[in-house]
Amino acid sequence: MKIHSNSLEIIEIKKIPIRIHWSFILILGYVFYINFKAGNNSHQIIWSLIYVLSIFLCVTLHELGHALAAKQYGIHTKSITLYPIGGIASIEKIPEKPIQELIVALAGPIVNVIISAILWTWIIFSPIEYTLDDISIQIHTKNFLPNLATVNLTLAIFNLIPAFPMDGGRVFRSLLSLWIGRIQATYFAMLLGQILSLLFIFAGFIYNPFLIFIGIFIFFGAAQEYQAIKYGNLLGNLKVQDALITQFSLLLPYHTLLDVIQIILNTHEKEFIVINSEKQPIGIMTRDILIQSLANYPKQTPIQDLFQQNSIFFTPNTPLKEALHIIQTHSLAIVPVIYHGKIVGVITLENILETMMISEALKAQS
Repeated sequence: MKIHSNSLEIIEIKKIPIRIHWSFILILGYVFYINFKAGNNSHQIIWSLIYVLSIFLCVTLHELGHALAAKQYGIHTKSITLYPIGGIASIEKIPEKPIQELIVALAGPIVNVIISAILWTWIIFSPIEYTLDDISIQIHTKNFLPNLATVNLTLAIFNLIPAFPMDGGRVFRSLLSLWIGRIQATYFAMLLGQILSLLFIFAGFIYNPFLIFIGIFIFFGAAQEYQAIKYGNLLGNLKVQDALITQFSLLLPYHTLLDVIQIILNTHEKEFIVINSEKQPIGIMTRDILIQSLANYPKQTPIQDLFQQNSIFFTPNTPLKEALHIIQTHSLAIVPVIYHGKIVGVITLENILETMMISEALKAQS
């Protein structure tokens, strides 16, 4: 097991780490609480917890379905994370062709349909007598599998609701992309997704509070993905060298907070690359880190224990949209650009955004 800042890695399947977000504990605590409040004994509580964990095992298989389908098109899945409201497969990029995205989007629900079919086949032909009792009363050996089979079918149907960026929304976007461009298709998918997300939120106040969280996730997730597609289009085939900052200051670990203050006040720079004695980048120093440090340390303090460590770098030929994705994913303010082992420039989020604005203005003229 590996511990991350916000999750616990429990296993790795096909080089895909499976993680549980810390908030996942909330749903286990909730299940324990409602069983305890209902007066259920320890045996019944354990069965309820096993049932919930079984559902999330099926959710994991659902996400692995997406991941393995994406792998067929050379797209790697960085991780699968389980949250109280479901799972998320962090796929490196969206398949280029609409038909490929359609297959990847459908792979997850198909897995749930297969699981449900296998379970119902066993239930029907098994000598054991099963019942589809209301699990809100009590979960036991006779109603465990029928309810799990029903949940899988429900998961498949629910995920196919065309609320982008859910699976159904991605199916809708991919089909729409066959007739119109991906950006327009994403825009319409986003609008439909946000309308449905508001319905989820409204229904959550009446029926199930989890629908509120799902609705919020869909609303902001749809907008975020649309922006990512739009930005990717604006950046087009641009490389890091097209937005390279060539006038920059480098810091060494022995530089003090006062040194950083003087550079910030005398230049327009707000972010800096920290290098070692061999002139290799080892981290990042920013104005925000400076302000936080000054609240706890005197200005003569060396920055050696204060800067943000970072080993990520780009080359001049790195695609700018790839650089943007990495910068946002890792929350980096500045990244060094290295050519033949030497730092030839830096790239910042601000500079990429400025490049996008210029690109958008130029496209508007044409």
